[in-house]
Amino acid sequence: MKNKWIKIIYFLCNIIFLSCSPNILPKFNQINTLRVIALTTPTPEVSAGDTVTVTPVISDINSVTALTYTAQVCIDLGIAYGLMPTCEGNPTRQVIHTNQILTLPGIVDQWTGNADTFTFVIPSWAAMFSGKSAQDQFNGVNYLVEYILVNSNGQTVKSFRRIIVSNKTPKNINPNITDFFSNGVSMITLPVGYKVNLTSDLSASSIEAYQIKDLNNLITTDNETLSVTWMITDGETKYFRSGLGQANEYTGPMATPTGRSAYIFALARDNRGGVTVVRKKF
Repeated sequence: MKNKWIKIIYFLCNIIFLSCSPNILPKFNQINTLRVIALTTPTPEVSAGDTVTVTPVISDINSVTALTYTAQVCIDLGIAYGLMPTCEGNPTRQVIHTNQILTLPGIVDQWTGNADTFTFVIPSWAAMFSGKSAQDQFNGVNYLVEYILVNSNGQTVKSFRRIIVSNKTPKNINPNITDFFSNGVSMITLPVGYKVNLTSDLSASSIEAYQIKDLNNLITTDNETLSVTWMITDGETKYFRSGLGQANEYTGPMATPTGRSAYIFALARDNRGGVTVVRKKF
């Protein structure tokens, strides 16, 4: 009887946890479906009233059809407290575009790379900081960007990012990354059938010291942490992410992809919302 119950429990556990098995989980950094890789901006921290330009980095590697997007922005009313990351129903919502047809990255790039930009204006100081404490105004209030990407196959992907709006200076800037390397050399060919070490030119010079104000209006200083996230269409990486100065092992595909290019992205991030993307096409 005891063995029977053990078998039943084991069976139920398999049902509950099968979809979470590491062997069948889709790999986070594999780009093989409609994806929004990042929403980039010239600076991740701005002032009230500033104009912000967003460049989505997307991929629809298996699609040759048209894509459309919807973009809307709003003051974050409490994602950190459990609210859904959406501007729907938010009284501060601004609709930027609805079902706008994309022209970039285009079929030649398999819709993988920088998409059409869009621009909006951050609300005024009074609107952004109404009812906010001196601590909030200094540390920053989140402004939400919501981006909805749709292809003609009926697939939809929703993505968002938060932009920090503060009254302090200096403000956060994006990490500086311009290239990544295969075994120490700027990567220009896809390693078909063998392994290489991926590194980047992200350096400690991108680490910024920044200030935080506490509830008593006392200011302390801390340093950013930096990392690189690797996104790939083909092959396999040992890690999704590598720390500053760390290498990541990449195993190329056994054969070059048929009928399309292969892509690798290095996304340099800081822990305050900054992101810079480098794309390579092979």
